[in-house]
Amino acid sequence: MAARRRLSLAFNLSIALMCFMQLAPLCFAQENFNGEAKVQPADCPALSMFPQLATSVVVACHRGDSIEVTMPLKPDAQGRARGKTIRGRYEFREYRIPRVDQQERAFDNLMQLIPIAGFIVKFTASPSVITAQKEDMWMLINVNGDSYNVSVVRDTQLQCTPADNDPEEIAREMEAHGRVAIYGIQFSPENQIIQENSSDILAQLLKYLKNNPDRPFVVESHKVSTKATDEDDLEITRERANAVVDWLVARGIPAARLQAKPFGRIKPITENDTPTEIQCNERIVFAKAAP
Repeated sequence: MAARRRLSLAFNLSIALMCFMQLAPLCFAQENFNGEAKVQPADCPALSMFPQLATSVVVACHRGDSIEVTMPLKPDAQGRARGKTIRGRYEFREYRIPRVDQQERAFDNLMQLIPIAGFIVKFTASPSVITAQKEDMWMLINVNGDSYNVSVVRDTQLQCTPADNDPEEIAREMEAHGRVAIYGIQFSPENQIIQENSSDILAQLLKYLKNNPDRPFVVESHKVSTKATDEDDLEITRERANAVVDWLVARGIPAARLQAKPFGRIKPITENDTPTEIQCNERIVFAKAAP
């Protein structure tokens, strides 16, 4: 009798094991699918500009047209914390990471996704904070155990393309800030002489100077090269500032009203890692001179 019970128990266990082996994959697949379907809100799709971790699901989202976010950056030479405040179009996603093994690797996996998405890492504080950038788009990632969130801000204030600065626009900028940045002046690479296709931009500036005949100005020149040295950039900006002054003096502006001042690379207005940032840092600035 005991032997029969043991045989019956063994038979039942074998049947249960066979059912488990055949049905478990289906049951697990259904569990994962149902879990994702329950957690992911219909109105919170994954970010289009940055992929989510393979096992993660969206649990919250926010968006806005003009949101300000401070992105942490590498501390300065004295160890002081630095940050860059960006205002613009904003997207936020919070993700849950259901699997424990993926939670432990979340930071490293996110770091691998950043270059794949075309971003450049600007700062990290492992295992919790990543700041990254792609042109005018900045991204902040915070990792916290079984979840992580992504904030993406497209900088709508960083506009450094050549513009048709008419005298009225220059006057408004001068009144508001005491200075105006002029983009689009083309210089020959050999001797930094102003090229003819820059005359339209400078002509507008010339009109403004003639409309304000009693005001002196400083002509600043800025440039942050990706390959040249500090001394090279200082010399190039010296030649460019002098070239702009000479161009204006040749067209009737008294030399005593204009002071050429090269800055080289010591006053960038943004980082210098992308084409947009390089373009923003390379500029001629007219500033009101001290009385």
